[in-house]
Amino acid sequence: MTERSRRRALARLARLLGGQKLETTPEVLACYAFDATNIRCRPFAVAFPEGTADIQVLMRMCEEAELPVIPRGAGTGFAGGTVPLHGGVVISTERLARIISVERDGRLAVVEPGVVNARLQAEAGKVGLMFPPDPSSLEVSTLGGNVAQDAGGPRALKYGVTRDYVLGVDAVLAGGHLVESNWRNAGWDPVSILLVGSEGTLGFITRIYLRLVAKPEAFATVLAFFESTHDAAAAVNRIFAAGVLPAAVELIDADTMASITSFARLDVPNRAGCSLLVETDGEAVEAREMMAAVEEAIKAERPVELRLAASEIERQELWRMRRAVSPALARIAPWKINEDVCVPRSNLPALVDAVRLLGQKHSLRVPTFGHAGDGNLHVNIMFDTRDKDQVRRAEALAADLFEATLRLSGSISGEHGIGLTKMPYLAGQLGPDVIRLSEHIKHVFDPRGIVNPGKVIGDA
Repeated sequence: MTERSRRRALARLARLLGGQKLETTPEVLACYAFDATNIRCRPFAVAFPEGTADIQVLMRMCEEAELPVIPRGAGTGFAGGTVPLHGGVVISTERLARIISVERDGRLAVVEPGVVNARLQAEAGKVGLMFPPDPSSLEVSTLGGNVAQDAGGPRALKYGVTRDYVLGVDAVLAGGHLVESNWRNAGWDPVSILLVGSEGTLGFITRIYLRLVAKPEAFATVLAFFESTHDAAAAVNRIFAAGVLPAAVELIDADTMASITSFARLDVPNRAGCSLLVETDGEAVEAREMMAAVEEAIKAERPVELRLAASEIERQELWRMRRAVSPALARIAPWKINEDVCVPRSNLPALVDAVRLLGQKHSLRVPTFGHAGDGNLHVNIMFDTRDKDQVRRAEALAADLFEATLRLSGSISGEHGIGLTKMPYLAGQLGPDVIRLSEHIKHVFDPRGIVNPGKVIGDA
């Protein structure tokens, strides 16, 4: 497409949308050119639809003009999933942010894709309900993005990930075709099934039907410090061997704790090389009994110190360490590659050892934390983008990490998705037959390849 024909197509699109729904100014384009990876590709335009009809116009016109469309929520992803790799039109969900209903008796929420996760959590809580998926970015990340990435979070261990709470979705596919969920029926709903976790490569989600659960009556929370990460990982396996299913088991290694201490002024024992934050929930007696079993399992690994929350204020103080992780890491190095590899829980100690050795091999700091209860660790490769040798070593470390993860029967992504950055490694996990099947599915939904091209399986 020539520059002239592109401008003509965008001008026509702006007229059809009406209002201030399409922006092409350099300042706006710059704001939507990247996500949390900081990979930058400037779009041709940014659209701000206000309803399903607008999205249908966008998808139909962009297919006719062969303009890529990139669905985008808050842009908090760590895999380059919303980067406009081939230019095109970024379609923002910012103005699609209505909570249509929260039904206490039906335990159902109906929302638009631009609703921020924490906002739904708050609304559900007002009627004694809970939406369990709680990614660390829940204060800013949107439910459309959570569904597209199949987001998890600390509570995923007990309650499951986003997919487990999606009853159905309505979506607009390439060409402007609206498909509506049959979520009220028990039958097969292939569109909803495939769109969850599709990373915006199959269509644009316009409405989401979510299952809610009863909010737990009580919580019991403990923060345990260990001399080594290996000891903490062994304690995780002991907890589950005791037959306990906590609501969350979060691991934070020594490098990460050191950053948090200086950032958030938290008190950490001198000999602590790792910490585990464990929480149980349910009825008051149930939560306490499970916590007693957790404490016994932890003590078998000789922790340096245990801190058990005696009140809600103390519980929130213990969680403050975990929530301070991301901003605290910025003090270690100007940039990071944030990978979220996942292994069977029994292989967690081996993964922890592998990460430590890879940091030594490539002479880089690799702070590690994450959802140890389901074997999902966030491995942060810290480096300075101004140093070409550090960049090279960081990329090599990431490749070695994926290889080590696959050797341990793991997955190259626990919750961040594949996007752009992990595409080269996906075939090693899935195999050629599954990749070919994925390409066929993509072609059925998006025959001209305009929907978020270049992501997950590339431009096949």
